[in-house]
Amino acid sequence: MPPTPLAQHDIESLERATLDAVCPAAQSELPGWLLPFDAADIGRARSAIPLFHHGLDTAALPAIEQLYRDHGLPPTFRIADTLGLRHWQARLLALGYRQTAPVHVQIASVADMQAAADLSNAAHGSHNASQPANVVLLDAPGHAWASVYTSQGFDAQDGALRVQLLSRSRFARYAYLQKAGVSLAAGTACISRDWLSVHGMRTLPHAQGQGLGTSLLTAFVGLARQRGITRAFLQVEADNAPALALYRRFGFTTAWTYHYWKAPV
Repeated sequence: MPPTPLAQHDIESLERATLDAVCPAAQSELPGWLLPFDAADIGRARSAIPLFHHGLDTAALPAIEQLYRDHGLPPTFRIADTLGLRHWQARLLALGYRQTAPVHVQIASVADMQAAADLSNAAHGSHNASQPANVVLLDAPGHAWASVYTSQGFDAQDGALRVQLLSRSRFARYAYLQKAGVSLAAGTACISRDWLSVHGMRTLPHAQGQGLGTSLLTAFVGLARQRGITRAFLQVEADNAPALALYRRFGFTTAWTYHYWKAPV
C-alpha cells in the first residue's frame, strides 16, 4: 500500500506531538529540526528529527552533531525514507552512520477506529464502545500500568525506561487490563496538537491473542471522541506483524517509514 500523504503542517504537528508524549529531559530546535536530549536509550527521545521532508540543507549536520555531543549523547538522526531526504541519507552513510531497522509512522481517522471498535463490540456482544470492560484509564501512571512493561517476557530495563519517559507527559492517559489482580496489557494515549497518539502498547506473551490490544485501542477511541479529536497516529516496527495486523483493523495506514541513523563509534 502506498504511503498516505500528509500536508507539511501535519508532519510538523505530528513530530511535535511525539515529543509531547515521550517527553525528553531537554530539547532544542534549529531551523527545520527538533532536537530532543535524554539519557534513556529510547530513540525518539534522543534523535534529531526533521520537521520537513524536503528542503533541508545538510550544512546543518555539524551543528546538530555538536549539540548532541554537548549533551553527552552520540549524534543520532531519525530520517524518513522520503525522496526529499535522500541527500541526508547519502551524507550520513558517507560519514559512516549506521542505519537501524525500519519503523512505520501510521495514521488513522478516529471515525475509522470507531468503526473497528463497533465491529469488535458487536462480535463480542458489548454495547459500550467508550469504555470496554476491564479497561482502567488513569490520569497518572500507577504500578498496575507500569508493571506490564517490566514483566517477565519483556526487556525489564527497556520497559523501565519507557515507563520513565511516558510518565513525564502532561498529555498522557494510562490504560491497563487485569485478570485476577494481574496486569496483562497496557498502553498510553496522548492528546496534543489535535492528535491522538498511541504509545507503549504491550500485552504479556501468555495473554496475547485474546483481544486485549483491541480493548485498549477501543478505550482510546472513546477518549479521543470525548476530546473532539478526529485523527490518530502511532509508530510501529516494520517487522511487528501482530501489531501491524491490529492497527490495520483499526484503519491505520503508513504515512512514512523512517530509520535511526547512529554515529560511528
